[in-house]
Amino acid sequence: MSSFIGHTIPAIGLYFSRRRQTYSFVWLIWLILVAWFPDIDYLSSALRPDGMRITHSILFCSILPCLTIIFLKFSRFREPEFKFMKIQVILTAFSHLVLDLLVAVGALPLLYPFSLQRFKLPLGLLPSAGKINLSNYYFYRNLLIEMGVLLPLLLSYFIFIQQLEININKKIAITLLLTISGSFMLWAFSLPR
Repeated sequence: MSSFIGHTIPAIGLYFSRRRQTYSFVWLIWLILVAWFPDIDYLSSALRPDGMRITHSILFCSILPCLTIIFLKFSRFREPEFKFMKIQVILTAFSHLVLDLLVAVGALPLLYPFSLQRFKLPLGLLPSAGKINLSNYYFYRNLLIEMGVLLPLLLSYFIFIQQLEININKKIAITLLLTISGSFMLWAFSLPR
């Protein structure tokens, strides 16, 4: 699984994906909580029957987006803002599953409760989160690799959406950032699984 920091990055990227942001800091915090929500299984072993992380299913990841959309429908937000917020919350929720699949360590029950089959990618482009312990070398190493993969991608995205016109300096910056991210992906790929 990815770290809480890793799951925060897509939420931040999606929050800033619209140039004219009219909603509040509360919306950003909500998107971050939606991105973290599947890891609620750490709080209760009942959410991990037989070691299966049922909170990492498509159905479970749909709960908060659906509740959010219902709330937004009856709030002050109207089209096109409402439509964009729906897209943001849905993509944020499913970014959790994508990142955890890219770790390729634990198989996820994506179709639970309709199927007990678990899914796992054959290769990992992200490291696992590592045991949270201040004296654990692997925690820091894996966090560094995860940030090395995700932060350059986020910065590339910000540079890309900054203006419609992409000049040579932006192309160079994006190429450099993607190269850095790719290098960290190769490092993550080389880790034992």
